[in-house]
Amino acid sequence: MADSLDRKSNNLLLGVLLGGAVVALGILAYFYYERRHEPVVKIDVPGFSGEVRKDGGGVDIEVGKDKP
Repeated sequence: MADSLDRKSNNLLLGVLLGGAVVALGILAYFYYERRHEPVVKIDVPGFSGEVRKDGGGVDIEVGKDKP
């Protein structure tokens, strides 16, 4: 009976640790994604706005006309 309780507490502890590791990996992945996709330059002039972003594949330029 003592072995049964010990196994249950070990499984619970292992589950909590594994769940914490998965959550931590998710948070780190989110911060890594945000860092890679942050704008390098923001364009903000009257009538136009946009961003220049740099990622692993090159440079992305997004420019759009502001709506009045």
